Amino acid sequence: KKVAYFNLEMNKKHIGQRIIANASELELARIVNAKTFLGNEQEQFNKAISDIRELNLSVITGSLSDLDITAECRFQEYDLVVIDYLQLIRCTKRVGSRREEVGAVSRKIKEMAMDLNVAVLLLSQLSRKSEYTQDKEPTMADLRETGDIEQDATNIILMWNLSDNDDYRAFKGLKVDKNRQGELMSECLEFDGKHMRFLECPKSLSEVKSLVDNNSDVDVSGNCPFD
Repeated sequence: KKVAYFNLEMNKKHIGQRIIANASELELARIVNAKTFLGNEQEQFNKAISDIRELNLSVITGSLSDLDITAECRFQEYDLVVIDYLQLIRCTKRVGSRREEVGAVSRKIKEMAMDLNVAVLLLSQLSRKSEYTQDKEPTMADLRETGDIEQDATNIILMWNLSDNDDYRAFKGLKVDKNRQGELMSECLEFDGKHMRFLECPKSLSEVKSLVDNNSDVDVSGNCPFD
């Protein structure tokens, strides 16, 4: 598939390092800081670079407006557009408030998706209100600075930390809170920060939440890469 990845907060070097860590299974810290390869690391690194070059992936960074993104996508015939993230997109429409500005950008991206018939994965910040609740689970109302996202989005997927405890911070709750043409669902994932990827947990979200609440040992053996 032909994919465009817009990242408005990182440079291409840092993005590249994360993609290589994911593809090579080398630790990100080794890629960033190491001066020499150990063991078969160079073989892993070279294979990852070769595999990445086969991807039909365009990475676009910098300060971008809604019109910049639309212009980039208009004639490229992308299959998927990923934008990280909504609140960093500059709005070219003159509006009265920050809330209206984010809403205008959301609608512009929605129009682009429909006009170009392209799937758009648009990341958004969440407000911190949910962090102060007992289970820390966010809702669509926690989408930051606008309620327009709820109307514009076909699907809304929310992700959050299940605990502030360092022993459990890798565990993330994920739920589909809106699905216009399907069912809602929830899942537990584990974030593998060394390799910049998410792993599936064999246990359900409710089971892991119960274990975390009781400060029990969480067995995540049998994880599979989350694709």
